[in-house]
Amino acid sequence: MATVTGKRNTQTEAKIKAAFTTLVQDKGFDAITVSDLARTAGINRGTFYMHYLDKFDLRRQLIDDAIDDLTGLLLDNADEDGRVMSRAGKSVCDAFQTRAIAAALRYVKNDYAFFDAVSNSGNDMQMYDRFKEVLKKLIMTQAKRFGATPQSTYNGIPADYAMEILVSAVSSIIWLWIRRGCQESPDEICLIIEKNKVTAPIDILW
Repeated sequence: MATVTGKRNTQTEAKIKAAFTTLVQDKGFDAITVSDLARTAGINRGTFYMHYLDKFDLRRQLIDDAIDDLTGLLLDNADEDGRVMSRAGKSVCDAFQTRAIAAALRYVKNDYAFFDAVSNSGNDMQMYDRFKEVLKKLIMTQAKRFGATPQSTYNGIPADYAMEILVSAVSSIIWLWIRRGCQESPDEICLIIEKNKVTAPIDILW
């Protein structure tokens, strides 16, 4: 499998991304200009505009690239026969497998400075929502591999709400991890996600 990192980035784009990350951390997204980005990247403004329309287009494309990479990692590392036993003793599809989630978490941790910059660039909720869509895609892909039949409700909960409950829990754990500086290892976060699968929210309160 080809590596996901660097498959699109030219050397110039990598320099611009590094400049974006540094400048957003130093002075905030609102304060940076294209001139700042070009100067920090060691290029001229014309070269910048050959790749991006403005700083907003740059941020959008960087987020798109990160989401594409995470999607690839999650789908490529998902076991095609990922099954677990439910509480009812039935064999069910486990969309959020440890191997796939761990691969995504390692990607985030290895590029933490960028994700930290994005989360502080005034666009953090877009990244959060995009990541939820990636997890939904993973669930649907795994369900199709497993041959699961779509239902209108799950344990009495309408399908749309059930999906939101499932992906929001995992997304929130990962997003909090990023906002806290990725202090824990990917394996520790995977363990939290695994425990979350079998822990009712009310149990956490007592």
